Amino acid sequence: MHISEDRISHIAHQIYDKLWRDDLADFPDERRALDSIKGSIEGFFSLMGQVDQVVRDKLASYSQAKVPGSREWEILYQKFYAEELAKKKW
Repeated sequence: MHISEDRISHIAHQIYDKLWRDDLADFPDERRALDSIKGSIEGFFSLMGQVDQVVRDKLASYSQAKVPGSREWEILYQKFYAEELAKKKW
């Protein structure tokens, strides 16, 4: 899954503003805080993309061709996705 830089920046600003408004964190350097939040968001989406690709590859290798979007495919996708996330200790 690819998320645009603008979208990541928007989400990072929302998180930063919420933490500051609710007095959950004080940031001595706004730029560093935003960069750190953006890095975390990018890491999250990168990991989710990797897991998604592993699951899709696993489903494609099944001898019984499952149709993407079918009920059976969705059930297996969710099962394998949860298994892969557990392997990554997410």
